[in-house]
Amino acid sequence: MIRVPLMRIRASGRCGPQPQLATILAVALLAGCVAPPHHRPARTAPIVATAPPVSTSLRKITIIATHLRHPAELPQLIGELQHYRVAPGETLLDIARDGGVGFRKLRDANPTIDEWEPRSGTELVVPSRWILPRTTARGLVVNVPEMRLYMFPTDAQPGERIAILTWPIGIGAEEAPSPLGPFTVLSKDVHPTWVVPDSIRRTMEQPRKVVPPGPDNPLGDYRIRLSRALYSIHGTNDPWTVGRLTTHGCIRLYPEDIAALYPLVEHGTPGEFLYQPVKLGEIAGRIYVEVHQDVYRIFPDLERHAFAEVAAKGLTAQVDPERLRAAVRGKTGIPIDVSRCAEWPTDQLCTERFAERPRSPTDPE
Repeated sequence: MIRVPLMRIRASGRCGPQPQLATILAVALLAGCVAPPHHRPARTAPIVATAPPVSTSLRKITIIATHLRHPAELPQLIGELQHYRVAPGETLLDIARDGGVGFRKLRDANPTIDEWEPRSGTELVVPSRWILPRTTARGLVVNVPEMRLYMFPTDAQPGERIAILTWPIGIGAEEAPSPLGPFTVLSKDVHPTWVVPDSIRRTMEQPRKVVPPGPDNPLGDYRIRLSRALYSIHGTNDPWTVGRLTTHGCIRLYPEDIAALYPLVEHGTPGEFLYQPVKLGEIAGRIYVEVHQDVYRIFPDLERHAFAEVAAKGLTAQVDPERLRAAVRGKTGIPIDVSRCAEWPTDQLCTERFAERPRSPTDPE
């Protein structure tokens, strides 16, 4: 039986009764931990094949059931890559929102595709499979360079089967980076009024001290205040800024995503801002790496950092250095199998570099 401790968090009455929320989460889990976007039909179950199927519909993967591993173990992989065929008139902005990813991550996963006017019928990869970040934190976990927020049950213990929620985010620009380190939720409000800080007001073309609720308010309809100075997690009046470096340090979600997150947190909910552009994971004895842009240029040499991470985990003998270098150069944000071919001589990856191996029902989570 899957535990969903998040359901025990009391929700504000303004956001609907908690029993209704619990029912929604339970139904989502039983239905395969996936909720389709509001204007697209749900995709049928994926076909297990040597080549992933290409679909004309998308799933927005936000709730995933998995076992929580012990800190000494490598994190697991969650979610599922989607292969999608572009419809007439679609942009990467549309596809990113419908697929539950940010614009920049979709672009990084498909670097050869025109980001503004992709050709109708073009096949692309939606990077909706992730390696969980390395953390012992519970509650809200934000991996800044990945531009993604994860929510763990606050009382989850290693070895338990839990539900993890995840959403794409917008983060602070290079000149106003998002913070790092632990935090707690201080308060939250619906239809917030934005009191503009002096530092931001000086940069505005039409300076305003206060922005009331409404379509011009960049906070959107929901705000979750954090213990880190003036930082908060909030919605947006411009959904296309999610998945980009566009804020003054706050965390920005799609309107529908902040509406889902808002009732799940309360005063005191813990969290942590991480900075992990290189994530290592394992499934069925194979080593995967997921590499993102070093958005704040913290590491002088990202390749050296990746090799240091491999060495620190005692994985040097298991990892193919050329595959690791290629993954760092690509920075696609997609989990890549970097296991040495010599250890699995019949593996298709030995002859077809970086092909995505279909998940087997017997693969551990």
